[in-house]
Amino acid sequence: MRAAVSRTGRRLGYRGAALLICGAGWTTYGAGLLADPRFGITRGVTALTHIAPMCVWGWVWVASGVLCAAAAPLPSRRDWWGWAMASAMPAVWAVAYTTARALGTLAQGWYSGVTWAVFPGLLAILAVATRRVVYLSREVARLRLAAAQRQEGAHG
Repeated sequence: MRAAVSRTGRRLGYRGAALLICGAGWTTYGAGLLADPRFGITRGVTALTHIAPMCVWGWVWVASGVLCAAAAPLPSRRDWWGWAMASAMPAVWAVAYTTARALGTLAQGWYSGVTWAVFPGLLAILAVATRRVVYLSREVARLRLAAAQRQEGAHG
C-alpha cells in the first residue's frame, strides 16, 4: 500500500497533488451546496442566484472540482486548465460576495469576498513556484545525463 501511495505521489508531484486536493475540496463544497444551500451563502451570492439557482452553482462547483482533479496527473506544461478551474469558482464567489457588500445586501460581504479572493492568489503563486521547481528538476536531470555521457565517452 505504501509503495502505491509513494508511486502516486511521485507521479503527481507538487502540482498534481495541489490540483487533486483543490479538486476534492471544490467537489465537496459543491456537494454541500447541493445538499444544504445555507441561508448565509445564498444571501451572500444573491447576484449569482439571479443568474441561476443555487443548485446550478453547486453543480458548477462540482464540475470545477472534477475538472481540476482530472488535470492532476497531467505534465506541468499541459495542466494550465486545471489551475484555471481551481481558481475560477473562488474568484466568482469573491466577486459575488464583494458585490453583495457594495449593494448593501450583506454587511460582511467584503470580508467573505477577500477571503474567497485569497484562493486564486495562493493558487497563482503555487502554480508559478511549482512550475519553477519542475523546470529546475528537469534541468538537473539533463545535466546529470550529460555528465554521465561525457564520463562514459572518456572511458570508452
